[in-house]
Amino acid sequence: MKLKPELEDYQQQLLNLTFIRFDELPDFGLYSDQVIAIIEKQLSFLNATQEERIITPAMINNYVKLQLIDKPERKKYYKTHIAQLIVITLLKQVLPLSEVKKGLELQVSIRGFQIAFDTFCQELEYAFRMLFRDLDKKEHFTYTLEDIHSENIALKMITLSLASKLLTQKIILVDGVSHASQKGENTNDEI
Repeated sequence: MKLKPELEDYQQQLLNLTFIRFDELPDFGLYSDQVIAIIEKQLSFLNATQEERIITPAMINNYVKLQLIDKPERKKYYKTHIAQLIVITLLKQVLPLSEVKKGLELQVSIRGFQIAFDTFCQELEYAFRMLFRDLDKKEHFTYTLEDIHSENIALKMITLSLASKLLTQKIILVDGVSHASQKGENTNDEI
């Protein structure tokens, strides 16, 4: 099946995406504008426009007030702050902030912060690959989850939810998966 060019580009972008890991984050203090630049670069696939930015200084201040992230140290943010902001920015796409906060606390209590962050990144990369890898090769799909340990159910489901939402939004944005779908073909596959 031939994908629309915009969807094919998005597929390749997400298949080749590798999230920054905790050890790769800057280990020195950054001001909010520098943090925003890092997050916007890492999460450019969210397709926010200038009018609809994925993160702003006001959002960061709000997350501090809501105790979603730690307070900055002398107006500077460090690697833990950046990791927290990356996860919050992604998870708020599919969950309300109150549930994001509970989910973060749960994962950190199970794994510790660094491992929780790196595991989240790894699971999201897996979810993107699972949903996007055969998008241009088949007209019908079967997605099968491997055995999931009980501690990983929430993490697995939220990353798949986010990947599914992004794929759905892109399909809607480009008016269908393939050129054939515009002509009224494959009507059972699309609304």
